[in-house]
Amino acid sequence: MDTRTVELWLRMTADALRGSSDAQRALGALGQGQVTPTSLDAWMKLWLVDGTQSGGGISRTEVTEFHTMLEDWWRLLGVVPRYRYDELNRHYDELKRRLEESEHAVRRLRRTLGQGGEQAEARSVLDTWENLTEQTLATQSEWARRWMQGWGADPGDEEQEDDTAE
Repeated sequence: MDTRTVELWLRMTADALRGSSDAQRALGALGQGQVTPTSLDAWMKLWLVDGTQSGGGISRTEVTEFHTMLEDWWRLLGVVPRYRYDELNRHYDELKRRLEESEHAVRRLRRTLGQGGEQAEARSVLDTWENLTEQTLATQSEWARRWMQGWGADPGDEEQEDDTAE
């Protein structure tokens, strides 16, 4: 990667810490949306103009290297970009809502079971519902675990995963 780009990045970070509103706005814009090579290229052209290679603009390799440096920087500082935080928060809220619905259904089925009558059928429905809830939570936990492991993936790995998802 071009040393001038790294120097500009470090200078921007230092300026943001000193209270420069332009530098803070630049860093804030970087964490607002998912950082893809295209969005990072546009961000670099807007905020790190002096860091581009002479005449030729920003190469794909430089964008990829900068993306890797940025992810490592965030990890070192313990920073979670806002878009990732929001995504995890939405996922947490959805899991919480599903768990509450499942618990409500289990309580209702237990009351039905306790009232007598169709006990065998109610017990079967309750067991099925509990198994389904456990499987759903296990699947969602696995998804969250894999998502968090993706946090440590290289930038090129994310593009390949996106291509296979379509």
